[in-house]
Amino acid sequence: MKNRSAYAFTLLLVLSCGDNPSDPGNIPYGDFDIFIPNGDSQWMLWETGVPVEYDVTAIQDSYLIKLELVKNDTLTTDFGDWVFNTGSATVKAQVPDTLGMGNNYRLRILTVEGDTAYSASFSIQGYSLGEFVEVPAGSFLMGSLEEEWYHQPSEAPAHTVTFENSFEILGNEVMQSTWENVMGNNPSNWGTDSFPVESVSWNDCQVFVETLSAMDSLYNYRLPSEAEWEYACRAGTGTWYYWGNNNSPDTVSQYAWYSSSSSGHPHWTSTLEPNSWNLYDMSGNVFEWCQDVYHENYEGAPADGSAWVTGGLQGYRVQRGGSWSNNAQFLRNATRSKLSEGQVSISTGFRVIREIGP
Repeated sequence: MKNRSAYAFTLLLVLSCGDNPSDPGNIPYGDFDIFIPNGDSQWMLWETGVPVEYDVTAIQDSYLIKLELVKNDTLTTDFGDWVFNTGSATVKAQVPDTLGMGNNYRLRILTVEGDTAYSASFSIQGYSLGEFVEVPAGSFLMGSLEEEWYHQPSEAPAHTVTFENSFEILGNEVMQSTWENVMGNNPSNWGTDSFPVESVSWNDCQVFVETLSAMDSLYNYRLPSEAEWEYACRAGTGTWYYWGNNNSPDTVSQYAWYSSSSSGHPHWTSTLEPNSWNLYDMSGNVFEWCQDVYHENYEGAPADGSAWVTGGLQGYRVQRGGSWSNNAQFLRNATRSKLSEGQVSISTGFRVIREIGP
């Protein structure tokens, strides 16, 4: 698998006197202008802390500059203190948290001599998804044995699944803010931007990942297979939960929003303890859709971690992880449930996997 840093979305800024032959549509402002390489008109700014590399030759041999992001020439985000005219600056705040996706964004540069320049207009697409975690290749025992507390027949037979390659999965459940910025609506019943989106069907999630993939020139997005989900959830453990076999309320509440701790609703994502692979809310908060058709048991299940989409109860898809409304037995790593692919639930959301695209 090709490695990428968590801050994969970068922008190179070049300021120069005169015309910019690589981007003839750019209009200079003042004595120099900023352009986006290769004539790109969209900046895919998805995550906080995105480094912005720049190489600036300013007028009057200025060695100190300041970079700002503006919309309709109104300041939205600055890149920090005065810096040297060649180096790297970091966006301190997620830009769409301020004004969201859209057009009429420009970059503004200020010099100590008082000179000002603007880039040509461009759009920002996307929203902060969160951090993606690289799950290593390996094997695990999927399902549960009869002696496990609250074992169910649907979790058998326990079987070995092997992933020959690593994969990247979102460290948090998809947030309402992300859904709204991609889909233009928010179907959720509770909370604010950083609550997990809920009341979305499996069919809705398919539209979401297709739309998100079309917006992002670097990655394709999809729901995890049931095997990918459980492997990521277990994070190398073979216990009831990813934190062990302790089901006391004091312990469970450290890791999961569930019936004894949730006060009857979901909560902000990524606020409790993650598993050892730094994945949050794999148990509790909201159920998470998987790609697989629901089967009553694992007889004939794929051994390579791929989604099981043939046979089974066609029209019903797998949900994993339990939710804010469930008791501790339903939060186990192996617990499975199903829902019609067109049905919504106030306790069901999802997370995504990303792959190098297109």
